[in-house]
This record gives sequence, C-alpha cells and structure tokens, in this order.
Amino acid sequence: MPLLNLIASLPWYDLPASQNALDLFWHRLRAELERQSVSGLPQQLNRELTPQQLWQRPELLLSQCCGPDLFTEQAAGLEPIARPVFRDLACTPGSYFSHIVTTRSAPVIKHPRLVVNAPSSRSGCLALLEWLDEQGIDVEAEPPLISGSHQQSLQYLREGRADLAAIDAHSWGLLDHHDLTVIGRSREAEAPPFVRHRHNPIPTAVLYAALEKTVQVLGSSIGISELIETDIEVYRGMEGDSSCLSACAHTGPAEQSQLRTVA
Repeated sequence: MPLLNLIASLPWYDLPASQNALDLFWHRLRAELERQSVSGLPQQLNRELTPQQLWQRPELLLSQCCGPDLFTEQAAGLEPIARPVFRDLACTPGSYFSHIVTTRSAPVIKHPRLVVNAPSSRSGCLALLEWLDEQGIDVEAEPPLISGSHQQSLQYLREGRADLAAIDAHSWGLLDHHDLTVIGRSREAEAPPFVRHRHNPIPTAVLYAALEKTVQVLGSSIGISELIETDIEVYRGMEGDSSCLSACAHTGPAEQSQLRTVA
C-alpha cells in the first residue's frame, strides 16, 4: 500500500514511567502493519503535537482520546476502533474508573475546592462531579481549577491549591502520588478508546488486526490484557453531558486552553 506519511501517538498514558514500553509497543505494531504491506509508517510515536492537534490530521493512523472528546469539534474526524481491557483494574472488561484523591492530612471538608485535568475529561472531571453528587457533598462556588494533566492535579493537592481530584485509576501507578490518599472510587465508564482519523487510508480492519496481535504479544507491558472492538455508539451516553464544561465555564481562557496527556 503506497501511502502518504502517516503519524501515530499513544498519548493517554505516555508518562516517563511508561515511555520505553510504549515505544517498544509501537515498534512491534509498526512491524505488524509492515507485514500487511502498509508503507509510510512513522519510525517513532509523535510527541511534538498535542492530542488535539493530531486528532485533526487526516494522516493520523492511531491515537487515543477520552470518551467525551469524541463529541468535541477537534475530534470530529475520529473513529474509535477498540477499547483496552486494563490488567490492573478490578472492573468490567473494557471499562475503567477513577480514584478520588486528597492529601493524607486533609479530611473531606464541607465545601471542597476541586482541581480537574480538563473539562472534557471523563476520568478527571465528570467522575469527580458524579462522586460528589453521590456523596451529597457541595462544592465551592468557584469553578474547578484546570491543571492540564493528572500529575499536575496531584501537585495542586500537595500545594494546598485544591482539596479533591479524580485520577484515572490506570494512570495511578504511573504517577507520583506520595503524600496523597485515595478516599473513594468513581462509577465505571467505557475505557478511553484507540482511535484513527476516518480519512486515514489504512482500513480499520487492517489496523485493528495489527493492534490486536501487538496486544497479544506486548500488551502486558503497558497494562492491557486484550482489546474489545468498539464504535462511537458505545460512547454515545457521554455526548451532551455538559456538567463539566458548565462547572468550568467561568475559568479563564488561559486555563481552559491547557491540554492533558492522560485521560
């Protein structure tokens, strides 16, 4: 298949503790695709562009996003193809959840200050608001702080700038969470999907087959036991849930523009 130069990224859990394993995973996936006569493949994962920039590129072979992102303008060209089954999470296969986190010395106060990684994040924003509602806990009138990533949200807690955060449970072991404690668990949701740009010329079936083979060989190194085929209808329940966007509506433009690297 003679093709344009493709690009790929695996940004959702691309943290220092996992980068080597992700690079090896990509190299194996690249080899699987080459066996299917796919050309124009990148040598390395793209870590220069933000996820939102990559999502809009027709040459995007593979990336990741959060479920609610699928219904944003930046992700309008994306097609979800697979959900990961996380080896480290005790939940329904193909799903995930968030840890509700605070500092070890801070009890849950009546009106906690919140920090989220991004307004469109299922794991960092919506999961937190749902948990607070279930617990009957009112929040401060001020909108949540937007940190830009789960790691930065944890730092906001340590610095005393916020009282509560929700952290993707699969990312928890990859993050520095010293001096912090888990006090709750959010409800489950569909795991962040692997996605492709729908105008990328590699057929979905070819990409999925190569991805599935790579997970069978190297999935354990990045915490994935298997894949579940998926499509946008699986995430349809996340469309139009504006609670996080509304909660962050009065946050300044500079904060709203911050981008996360973990779902």
